[in-house]
Amino acid sequence: MLFATPALADELDDLISAQSSYANGDYVRSRQDLLALLSRGDSAAVRLVRPVARKYLAASYFALRQVTEARRVIGELLQEEPSARLDRTQFEAGFVSLYDDVVRAMQPTLDQLISDRALARQRAEVERANRQRLVSQLLHTEAQVEVIPRWQMFVPLGVGQFANHQNGAGAIFLSLEAIFLGGSIATAIADRTVASPTQPDGVWENVGRDDQRATIATTMRILNWTSLSLFAATAIAGIVHANVTYSPTRVLQRTPRPIPSALQGFQISSTQGGGSASVFVTF
Repeated sequence: MLFATPALADELDDLISAQSSYANGDYVRSRQDLLALLSRGDSAAVRLVRPVARKYLAASYFALRQVTEARRVIGELLQEEPSARLDRTQFEAGFVSLYDDVVRAMQPTLDQLISDRALARQRAEVERANRQRLVSQLLHTEAQVEVIPRWQMFVPLGVGQFANHQNGAGAIFLSLEAIFLGGSIATAIADRTVASPTQPDGVWENVGRDDQRATIATTMRILNWTSLSLFAATAIAGIVHANVTYSPTRVLQRTPRPIPSALQGFQISSTQGGGSASVFVTF
């Protein structure tokens, strides 16, 4: 701002000087000063005075009977400012008529420019609102990084999946492994229940006399080994899956505690002999 303010003052002074030359009938001088002003690049100060400068430049061209140049400058003005119009009290009637004629000729183009720029402003407003919402969200939340121990990836029953925040996969592995483990326990109990109380498991004194119990025991043993095998296979698959998809850290978003109202926003207080302002900025 320290540099912009003097520069803007210079541009305004030059524009006022050119307007005075035009008002005094020195059209050659006003044209010369305005061309020099408009040739200074595309700074903020030049952009601020450019629409008015172009109006007076076109009027100077018209006064010097350079109508083609006047039309060109009016066209440049309208391309940049489609809604720009003249103050009819500041210019001669012939120039006002020429300006209106150029506006009528360019009206379809001007309407399209106005529509496009209105749409661009709407999009810019939406983007600005989205950025403000994101900034507000970032200012009112804090990130918390959770470190996931690697040893949890080697625990069966879906523990690794739950640690990786893969709740669906964790539920599947937990259910299957629980079913197979429960099946192996149930079949082992059934096997011991029907086995001979006087002989080691699986050995029968008289198989012919106790064929039914022998068949049941054999079936239970087969189911027991099958369940154990399926449990082991599923547990290994779960461990492999957990290690392949392992992510050592996870970022959590957490809303911090509300800030006391006394510490929010601006707080203004006065003291004897003057005033003082206290500003609390909270994140």
